[in-house]
Amino acid sequence: MNHLGESMNSLLQTSIFSSLEDELKIVASKIESAKVVQLMAPADIEGILALAQLESALLDNSQHYRRRVLSPRRHVSRDHVPELPEVDGLIIHIDPFHETQSALEINEDYVHIFPLSVSVKFGSSSKEHNGAVECVAICAAISSILAPEGARVRKQRSMSISGSWLRGGADSDYDPVLSLIREHLDSEGSVDICPLPEVPSPEIEMIPGLSKMMLKRLSKGWPKMDVEQRSSAISELVLPALRLDGISTMRLEELVWHRIMIPGNEVDIASQLYRANSLWPEDIEEAKIHASSTLDSLITSGHL
Repeated sequence: MNHLGESMNSLLQTSIFSSLEDELKIVASKIESAKVVQLMAPADIEGILALAQLESALLDNSQHYRRRVLSPRRHVSRDHVPELPEVDGLIIHIDPFHETQSALEINEDYVHIFPLSVSVKFGSSSKEHNGAVECVAICAAISSILAPEGARVRKQRSMSISGSWLRGGADSDYDPVLSLIREHLDSEGSVDICPLPEVPSPEIEMIPGLSKMMLKRLSKGWPKMDVEQRSSAISELVLPALRLDGISTMRLEELVWHRIMIPGNEVDIASQLYRANSLWPEDIEEAKIHASSTLDSLITSGHL
Protein backbone atom coordinates (compact mmCIF):
# COMPACT_ATOMS: atom_id res chain seq x y z
CA MET A 1 0.00 0.00 0.00
CA ASN A 2 1.56 3.28 -1.03
CA HIS A 3 0.45 6.12 1.21
CA LEU A 4 3.53 8.22 0.49
CA GLY A 5 1.60 11.01 -1.23
CA GLU A 6 -0.86 11.52 1.58
CA SER A 7 1.71 11.12 4.34
CA MET A 8 4.15 13.60 2.86
CA ASN A 9 1.80 16.51 3.42
CA SER A 10 0.38 15.26 6.64
CA LEU A 11 2.87 17.01 8.93
CA LEU A 12 0.75 20.06 8.11
CA GLN A 13 -2.40 18.19 9.03
CA THR A 14 -1.28 17.71 12.64
CA SER A 15 -2.86 20.18 15.05
CA ILE A 16 0.60 21.76 15.52
CA PHE A 17 0.39 23.48 12.16
CA SER A 18 -3.33 24.20 11.86
CA SER A 19 -2.86 27.80 13.01
CA LEU A 20 0.34 28.27 10.96
CA GLU A 21 -0.57 26.70 7.65
CA ASP A 22 -1.55 29.93 5.85
CA GLU A 23 1.69 31.63 6.88
CA LEU A 24 3.81 28.67 5.78
CA LYS A 25 2.06 28.59 2.39
CA ILE A 26 2.93 32.27 1.90
CA VAL A 27 6.59 31.52 2.67
CA ALA A 28 6.54 28.54 0.28
CA SER A 29 5.09 30.61 -2.56
CA LYS A 30 7.69 33.35 -1.99
CA ILE A 31 10.42 30.71 -2.23
CA GLU A 32 8.90 29.21 -5.39
CA SER A 33 8.74 32.56 -7.16
CA ALA A 34 12.21 33.79 -6.09
CA LYS A 35 14.96 34.04 -8.73
CA VAL A 36 17.50 33.03 -6.14
CA VAL A 37 16.96 31.94 -2.54
CA GLN A 38 19.58 32.94 0.03
CA LEU A 39 19.43 30.50 2.92
CA MET A 40 21.08 31.69 6.13
CA ALA A 41 21.40 29.93 9.47
CA PRO A 42 23.88 29.86 12.34
CA ALA A 43 26.66 27.24 12.51
CA ASP A 44 24.92 25.41 15.34
CA ILE A 45 23.38 21.98 15.01
CA GLU A 46 19.88 23.54 15.32
CA GLY A 47 20.59 25.76 12.29
CA ILE A 48 22.00 22.91 10.22
CA LEU A 49 19.08 20.56 10.88
CA ALA A 50 16.64 23.27 9.75
CA LEU A 51 18.71 24.12 6.65
CA ALA A 52 18.78 20.44 5.66
CA GLN A 53 14.98 20.40 5.47
CA LEU A 54 14.78 23.45 3.18
CA GLU A 55 17.82 22.65 1.05
CA SER A 56 16.41 19.19 0.39
CA ALA A 57 13.22 20.71 -1.03
CA LEU A 58 15.14 23.22 -3.18
CA LEU A 59 17.39 20.45 -4.51
CA ASP A 60 14.38 18.22 -5.22
CA ASN A 61 12.83 21.10 -7.17
CA SER A 62 16.15 22.01 -8.90
CA GLN A 63 15.74 25.56 -7.62
CA HIS A 64 18.66 27.97 -7.50
CA TYR A 65 19.81 28.81 -3.99
CA ARG A 66 22.86 29.86 -2.00
CA ARG A 67 23.74 28.74 1.49
CA ARG A 68 25.40 31.01 4.02
CA VAL A 69 26.41 29.60 7.37
CA LEU A 70 26.49 32.42 9.91
CA SER A 71 28.49 32.54 13.16
CA PRO A 72 27.23 30.12 15.80
CA ARG A 73 24.67 31.57 18.20
CA ARG A 74 24.79 29.12 21.07
CA HIS A 75 27.14 31.27 23.18
CA VAL A 76 25.53 34.60 22.24
CA SER A 77 22.79 36.37 24.19
CA ARG A 78 19.19 35.99 23.02
CA ASP A 79 18.72 39.63 22.06
CA HIS A 80 21.88 39.73 19.91
CA VAL A 81 20.96 40.72 16.34
CA PRO A 82 23.15 38.86 13.82
CA GLU A 83 24.73 40.79 10.96
CA LEU A 84 23.33 39.50 7.70
CA PRO A 85 25.34 39.95 4.49
CA GLU A 86 23.94 42.24 1.78
CA VAL A 87 22.73 39.97 -1.02
CA ASP A 88 20.29 39.87 -3.91
CA GLY A 89 17.25 37.62 -3.95
CA LEU A 90 15.01 36.30 -1.21
CA ILE A 91 16.69 35.90 2.18
CA ILE A 92 15.41 33.07 4.36
CA HIS A 93 16.96 33.69 7.75
CA ILE A 94 16.65 30.71 10.13
CA ASP A 95 17.07 31.90 13.71
CA PRO A 96 16.64 28.95 16.14
CA PHE A 97 17.69 30.83 19.30
CA HIS A 98 15.36 33.79 18.75
CA GLU A 99 12.64 34.33 21.32
CA THR A 100 9.41 32.47 20.61
CA GLN A 101 6.86 34.63 18.76
CA SER A 102 3.29 34.21 17.59
CA ALA A 103 3.90 34.86 13.87
CA LEU A 104 6.80 34.77 11.41
CA GLU A 105 8.33 37.95 10.01
CA ILE A 106 7.57 37.99 6.28
CA ASN A 107 8.66 40.96 4.14
CA GLU A 108 9.19 41.64 0.44
CA ASP A 109 12.58 39.94 0.13
CA TYR A 110 13.18 38.71 3.68
CA VAL A 111 11.63 35.88 5.70
CA HIS A 112 12.69 35.49 9.32
CA ILE A 113 12.02 32.00 10.74
CA PHE A 114 12.11 31.49 14.51
CA PRO A 115 10.25 29.36 17.09
CA LEU A 116 6.50 29.93 17.18
CA SER A 117 4.06 29.44 20.02
CA VAL A 118 1.15 27.12 19.22
CA SER A 119 -1.70 25.45 21.03
CA VAL A 120 -2.27 21.82 20.10
CA LYS A 121 -4.91 19.15 20.61
CA PHE A 122 -4.55 15.38 20.82
CA GLY A 123 -6.92 13.15 18.90
CA SER A 124 -10.55 13.77 19.77
CA SER A 125 -9.74 15.57 23.03
CA SER A 126 -10.85 19.20 23.13
CA LYS A 127 -8.21 20.11 25.71
CA GLU A 128 -5.59 22.51 24.37
CA HIS A 129 -1.91 22.32 25.31
CA ASN A 130 0.47 25.21 24.76
CA GLY A 131 3.87 24.57 23.25
CA ALA A 132 6.45 25.90 20.84
CA VAL A 133 7.25 24.64 17.37
CA GLU A 134 10.87 25.30 16.49
CA CYS A 135 12.77 25.95 13.26
CA VAL A 136 13.47 22.37 12.15
CA ALA A 137 9.79 21.38 12.22
CA ILE A 138 8.75 24.70 10.62
CA CYS A 139 11.25 24.16 7.78
CA ALA A 140 10.10 20.53 7.43
CA ALA A 141 6.51 21.74 7.04
CA ILE A 142 7.53 24.35 4.43
CA SER A 143 9.50 21.65 2.57
CA SER A 144 6.48 19.36 2.47
CA ILE A 145 4.56 22.17 0.72
CA LEU A 146 7.43 22.86 -1.72
CA ALA A 147 8.28 19.26 -2.65
CA PRO A 148 5.64 16.89 -1.26
CA GLU A 149 6.97 13.96 -3.30
CA GLY A 150 10.65 14.92 -3.09
CA ALA A 151 13.07 12.06 -2.45
CA ARG A 152 15.44 14.21 -0.38
CA VAL A 153 12.59 15.79 1.57
CA ARG A 154 11.34 12.31 2.36
CA LYS A 155 14.81 11.36 3.61
CA GLN A 156 14.86 14.32 6.06
CA ARG A 157 11.45 13.43 7.37
CA SER A 158 12.60 11.45 10.44
CA MET A 159 14.84 14.34 11.53
CA SER A 160 11.94 16.81 11.59
CA ILE A 161 11.57 15.98 15.31
CA SER A 162 15.21 16.75 16.10
CA GLY A 163 14.72 20.46 16.85
CA SER A 164 11.99 19.68 19.38
CA TRP A 165 14.30 17.26 21.13
CA LEU A 166 17.12 19.82 21.26
CA ARG A 167 14.88 22.69 22.28
CA GLY A 168 14.52 21.41 25.81
CA GLY A 169 10.77 21.80 26.32
CA ALA A 170 10.95 18.27 27.70
CA ASP A 171 13.36 19.48 30.38
CA SER A 172 10.93 21.75 32.16
CA ASP A 173 7.72 19.76 31.91
CA TYR A 174 5.55 18.04 29.35
CA ASP A 175 6.28 18.96 25.70
CA PRO A 176 3.10 18.46 23.62
CA VAL A 177 4.77 19.38 20.31
CA LEU A 178 7.49 16.76 20.74
CA SER A 179 4.87 14.11 21.60
CA LEU A 180 2.66 14.98 18.63
CA ILE A 181 5.47 14.96 16.07
CA ARG A 182 6.77 11.67 17.47
CA GLU A 183 3.30 10.05 17.28
CA HIS A 184 2.81 11.37 13.78
CA LEU A 185 6.17 10.17 12.41
CA ASP A 186 5.65 6.80 14.08
CA SER A 187 2.17 6.30 12.61
CA GLU A 188 3.30 7.14 9.07
CA GLY A 189 6.35 4.85 9.34
CA SER A 190 9.12 7.49 9.20
CA VAL A 191 10.44 6.35 12.58
CA ASP A 192 10.28 3.34 14.87
CA ILE A 193 9.84 3.87 18.61
CA CYS A 194 11.81 1.46 20.80
CA PRO A 195 12.53 1.07 24.49
CA LEU A 196 16.18 1.57 25.44
CA PRO A 197 17.11 -2.16 25.71
CA GLU A 198 16.12 -2.63 22.02
CA VAL A 199 18.43 0.14 20.75
CA PRO A 200 21.64 -1.40 19.31
CA SER A 201 24.08 1.40 20.18
CA PRO A 202 22.66 4.14 22.41
CA GLU A 203 24.67 6.91 24.07
CA ILE A 204 24.69 5.85 27.72
CA GLU A 205 25.97 9.22 29.02
CA MET A 206 22.63 10.91 28.31
CA ILE A 207 21.10 9.26 31.39
CA PRO A 208 23.02 10.20 34.54
CA GLY A 209 23.97 7.28 36.78
CA LEU A 210 23.03 4.60 34.25
CA SER A 211 24.98 1.33 34.60
CA LYS A 212 26.38 0.06 31.29
CA MET A 213 26.66 -3.46 32.73
CA MET A 214 23.04 -3.52 33.91
CA LEU A 215 21.81 -2.28 30.55
CA LYS A 216 23.86 -4.91 28.72
CA ARG A 217 22.39 -7.65 30.90
CA LEU A 218 18.88 -6.27 30.49
CA SER A 219 19.20 -6.04 26.69
CA LYS A 220 20.25 -9.71 26.60
CA GLY A 221 17.31 -10.94 28.66
CA TRP A 222 14.76 -8.45 27.25
CA PRO A 223 13.27 -10.66 24.46
CA LYS A 224 12.27 -13.36 27.00
CA MET A 225 10.70 -10.97 29.52
CA ASP A 226 6.98 -10.21 29.87
CA VAL A 227 5.55 -6.70 30.29
CA GLU A 228 5.73 -6.72 34.09
CA GLN A 229 9.30 -8.01 34.20
CA ARG A 230 10.37 -5.40 31.65
CA SER A 231 8.71 -2.63 33.60
CA SER A 232 10.33 -3.52 36.92
CA ALA A 233 13.75 -4.13 35.29
CA ILE A 234 13.61 -0.67 33.66
CA SER A 235 12.59 0.91 36.98
CA GLU A 236 15.60 -0.65 38.66
CA LEU A 237 17.87 0.48 35.82
CA VAL A 238 16.84 4.15 36.01
CA LEU A 239 16.52 4.43 39.78
CA PRO A 240 19.94 6.13 40.16
CA ALA A 241 18.94 8.74 37.55
CA LEU A 242 15.74 9.55 39.44
CA ARG A 243 17.80 10.28 42.53
CA LEU A 244 20.08 12.68 40.67
CA ASP A 245 19.24 16.19 39.57
CA GLY A 246 19.82 17.21 35.99
CA ILE A 247 17.24 15.23 34.02
CA SER A 248 13.48 15.80 33.92
CA THR A 249 10.94 13.00 34.22
CA MET A 250 9.71 13.51 30.67
CA ARG A 251 13.23 13.52 29.22
CA LEU A 252 14.02 10.34 31.16
CA GLU A 253 10.80 8.69 30.01
CA GLU A 254 11.58 9.55 26.38
CA LEU A 255 15.12 8.17 26.72
CA VAL A 256 13.93 4.95 28.34
CA TRP A 257 10.65 4.08 26.58
CA HIS A 258 10.55 6.20 23.41
CA ARG A 259 13.89 6.04 21.63
CA ILE A 260 13.25 7.32 18.12
CA MET A 261 14.92 5.14 15.48
CA ILE A 262 15.26 5.83 11.76
CA PRO A 263 14.42 2.54 10.03
CA GLY A 264 17.65 0.89 8.89
CA ASN A 265 19.87 2.98 11.18
CA GLU A 266 21.37 1.55 14.37
CA VAL A 267 21.78 4.83 16.29
CA ASP A 268 18.63 6.46 17.66
CA ILE A 269 18.04 10.16 16.92
CA ALA A 270 18.65 11.36 20.51
CA SER A 271 22.04 9.58 20.52
CA GLN A 272 22.92 11.01 17.08
CA LEU A 273 22.19 14.53 18.34
CA TYR A 274 24.13 13.96 21.55
CA ARG A 275 27.19 12.69 19.67
CA ALA A 276 27.05 15.44 17.05
CA ASN A 277 26.72 18.11 19.75
CA SER A 278 29.66 16.78 21.75
CA LEU A 279 31.89 16.88 18.65
CA TRP A 280 30.86 20.41 17.60
CA PRO A 281 33.88 22.79 17.47
CA GLU A 282 33.97 25.77 19.83
CA ASP A 283 36.00 27.97 17.45
CA ILE A 284 33.77 30.16 15.24
CA GLU A 285 35.51 29.52 11.90
CA GLU A 286 35.94 25.80 12.63
CA ALA A 287 32.26 25.60 13.58
CA LYS A 288 31.24 27.13 10.22
CA ILE A 289 33.32 24.63 8.21
CA HIS A 290 32.14 21.75 10.38
CA ALA A 291 28.51 22.88 10.04
CA SER A 292 28.70 22.96 6.24
CA SER A 293 30.22 19.51 5.90
CA THR A 294 27.76 18.07 8.46
CA LEU A 295 24.94 19.60 6.43
CA ASP A 296 26.17 18.05 3.18
CA SER A 297 26.27 14.57 4.66
CA LEU A 298 22.91 15.06 6.42
CA ILE A 299 21.24 15.91 3.09
CA THR A 300 22.83 12.87 1.44
CA SER A 301 22.18 10.33 4.17
CA GLY A 302 19.16 11.64 6.09
CA HIS A 303 20.90 11.23 9.45
CA LEU A 304 23.84 12.65 11.42
